[in-house]
Amino acid sequence: LDVWIDWEDIPYSSNWWNEISQAVDGASAFVCVLSDDYFKSETCEAELKLAEERNKRIIPVCYKDFDRKLNNSNAVAKTNWLLFSTDDNFEKSFDSLIDTLNADLDWRKFHARLQVRASEWTQKNNDSSYHLFGQDLDEAVAQLQNEHEKALPLTTLQHNYIEASRAGAKELTRRQLRGFYWAALAYSAVQVFVIYFWDFDSMSETAMIKMSWVWLPGLSFALAGLTVGRYRMRPAFIVMAVTMVLFGVFYSAIWPSL
Repeated sequence: LDVWIDWEDIPYSSNWWNEISQAVDGASAFVCVLSDDYFKSETCEAELKLAEERNKRIIPVCYKDFDRKLNNSNAVAKTNWLLFSTDDNFEKSFDSLIDTLNADLDWRKFHARLQVRASEWTQKNNDSSYHLFGQDLDEAVAQLQNEHEKALPLTTLQHNYIEASRAGAKELTRRQLRGFYWAALAYSAVQVFVIYFWDFDSMSETAMIKMSWVWLPGLSFALAGLTVGRYRMRPAFIVMAVTMVLFGVFYSAIWPSL
């Protein structure tokens, strides 16, 4: 386990609260050692409050008896404590702590990573370049399906971050496909120009109709993509296939009789 402790892991001359906030964001669990001194410390109280706001798994460790009236944390009050008092077996208690920290570790690691990314996104004024993409986004969406089974839910910020990432990925796909469709449309227009204007005088009507097999697939694909296939290619391929089937029927059954 990688343990972060505020009195050891804050670099000299750094902003100590920023360091603590980043450590809490990146932590998969938050262990607080309960005592009178702990609850009297404003910094400890602020750290605990931050962990609660981030929906961290809070593990209270009771080191020695303390005045219960000092506790203002609902998370500490409702959570079963680990006892580490001098009257208890330390090794047994320590093993229980390790087992607790390792429980559902994959979900808590995901929760911590997502919180760090979401916090960075917020600090950068919701800059889309900080969105989840590719495999990271796929993992987040997959994990989201299992959230109802977890004791540690995602925060509102994390949900907003995933939704913003999904919307960003969808918009990126739309822009990429739009460029591809416009290129297909331009290529089809060039084919039409070459076939029907450049070499118009030397072609018969039958030859012109027959040459539709060259440019019609690209044109129907491009126009369908710009209308019904803005986010996926499949609708554009379906329209293109239907168009070519209809043209095949026209060319083989109707055109000869005209």
